[in-house]
Amino acid sequence: MNSVFSIMHIAAPLLLVTMGALISEYAGRMAMFLECLINIGAFFCYAFTVATGNLFFGMVLSVLCCTATVTAFERIASHYKANMFLVSLAMNMLFASLATLFSAIFFETRGVLYSQTFLFNAKTVRMTTTIICYILSFAQIAMLHFTTLGLTLRVTGSDAEMINAQGKSAALYRTISWIFAAADGALCGCILAARLSSYVPGMASGRGWTALAAVFLGKKHPAIVVVAVAVFALAEYAGSNIQNIQMFKDIPSSILLSLPYLISLILIIIIPQKKEV
Repeated sequence: MNSVFSIMHIAAPLLLVTMGALISEYAGRMAMFLECLINIGAFFCYAFTVATGNLFFGMVLSVLCCTATVTAFERIASHYKANMFLVSLAMNMLFASLATLFSAIFFETRGVLYSQTFLFNAKTVRMTTTIICYILSFAQIAMLHFTTLGLTLRVTGSDAEMINAQGKSAALYRTISWIFAAADGALCGCILAARLSSYVPGMASGRGWTALAAVFLGKKHPAIVVVAVAVFALAEYAGSNIQNIQMFKDIPSSILLSLPYLISLILIIIIPQKKEV
């Protein structure tokens, strides 16, 4: 039973960021910036929490800052009709460098950041953040199925002309999709930082890419996407604990920690995709 709860705790922040990736995919915009957005979201959470002395304010300010930045870049890129796939990749590289730059400027180190102000009860934070992640994740799934906003987002990528014909703006809904993705990614970073009571460079640990893989494997079907997230969480749990089993003790930890990515690669290869006509 403890292992089940551990897997649920692992899956929670991954599911949240996957919802952002799913919404952006529905709108026809792949959120390639999620990996490093998680990292800078975690950094801002640490910085704002240390500055304000309050974790809630730190999280809110981090999410607002990251979301505003992504929205601003998206609006500028859309105005100049840039290739949004390349813009998304460029943002990912920018966020990676900004996290390092800000850490060096404001905290005079590029390494791990920790402070008494950013020290929390691990059990309480883990349980609270897990509940928050599941509530927000399933609320977004409900939004996609039962609200006008969600239903419009779901067809924006596949039938933008119909959206425009209804007097709505497909471009606006694409922007909204990235707002969701940015908010989910930033909050995921905040949660990871709060759980560790510190900021660790690269703490996304591939979750941004795994979220995209889950959407790809789930073929944008929310229920299957949730199952894919559960599989990746199970793989991460196994990779972290399998060395406790006698027969696996001699396997290098680096190989075991790569288990989630190995499984995602295998699934992408073996699961058939729709053939283009």
